[in-house]
Amino acid sequence: MSRAADDYDGLTAAFLGGSSGGLQAGHTSSSRGRPLARASELPTVLVVGNVPTLAGIWIAQYADQLARSVGAVALIRLDGAASRAEVFRSQGRAMPLDGSAWLERASAFARAWIVCVDSRCGAAELVQSGCALTLMSGTDETALAAARRTIESIVHAATNGGAAIPSIDLVFVGSPQEAARTARDSLVAWASERAYAVQLAMTAHAPRVDRVESTGPVPLAMLSGLDLAAATEFIAMAMSGSPSRFAPEPVAPSVIAPERLAPLVVEHVSPVSTSNASTHTSQPTAHVQPGAVSSTIVQDFFSHFTALPFNCPDAPLVQLARDDAGSLHLIQAGNAANTLRVAAAWARANWALIAAACPRLQANPPHIIEHLLLDDARDGALLHRTGVLLHARIELTVGSSIVRQRIDLNDSASAGLR
Repeated sequence: MSRAADDYDGLTAAFLGGSSGGLQAGHTSSSRGRPLARASELPTVLVVGNVPTLAGIWIAQYADQLARSVGAVALIRLDGAASRAEVFRSQGRAMPLDGSAWLERASAFARAWIVCVDSRCGAAELVQSGCALTLMSGTDETALAAARRTIESIVHAATNGGAAIPSIDLVFVGSPQEAARTARDSLVAWASERAYAVQLAMTAHAPRVDRVESTGPVPLAMLSGLDLAAATEFIAMAMSGSPSRFAPEPVAPSVIAPERLAPLVVEHVSPVSTSNASTHTSQPTAHVQPGAVSSTIVQDFFSHFTALPFNCPDAPLVQLARDDAGSLHLIQAGNAANTLRVAAAWARANWALIAAACPRLQANPPHIIEHLLLDDARDGALLHRTGVLLHARIELTVGSSIVRQRIDLNDSASAGLR
């Protein structure tokens, strides 16, 4: 998709004001084949080829693995109107739900930025983006054949366009390390036989799916109409970290309806020092509204749990509950997993206070379980194996009564908790 020049000028004026990395060291952004008009620092573009099972699982696995090495990683998946972003290994930092505010917040601490596309993205777009390229693939013969086609198309696009052939980092997933090395050697030998002047190097390898730590996806609607070069330039603006752009507009208090909660089922709570409460803003605080009329999520859908009479001050929509085994359950309605992760980080940081307030919780080690209650089960497709228990919410009208039920979409094993 092409874009007129005045669109770029307008984008620059709107967000800057005025007129118009991999697991190894070689996986950082560089200036390979980059036009002079591009930003000085660009994200890495991850091209997802033929991988085992669901691609989203391996993308998250790769981003999380990279974050373990370099620090927080911002991952942006370009998918038209469904474009979205999340941060891996954010160390409990809260992320806003607005896309523009998310970009500004991520620019403050993300150490690496990845823009993910699939193999259907045109080779000419990949070359013209000027970004460092990483190709993710499986190691079976079908996957390697697809990888060869992608590499070949990139080489031809660069040659025909008079651009430098970019080097391509390789990431192999779903197989032992020895199989990954064999796959790398096979692609290097093939490129040499074809006399392709392209540098190929394996920079990462993920043999299996492990639990990842993510803030959860946030929509980036502003990227929906942009081609790859325009999108990566837009993201580069965020990477520069200007504090003056993406300023959220103030929301009138009347627009936000207050949350209505029914009285909670309250267990015995030990007294907590009020002096501590005044000096530690992250301490558990009461959030019960007497006189409210609607039922809570815990009562309606998790009646075998006991709701706790406080919540996380940074994630007030996440409800806290305990089970008879002493586990703490964090329950969030909707698909905004980022607030759930904020509440989990808060609970771990304040576990001593929470356990003192609720003696029936398992004191050491803390056992915290996260739940997402979805209105549409399809929203859980990208959230499997992320360490969150997923449920679909169903409400049926039977006569004059409303029957509320939940359907469990995974279990501890498939969620990645074991």
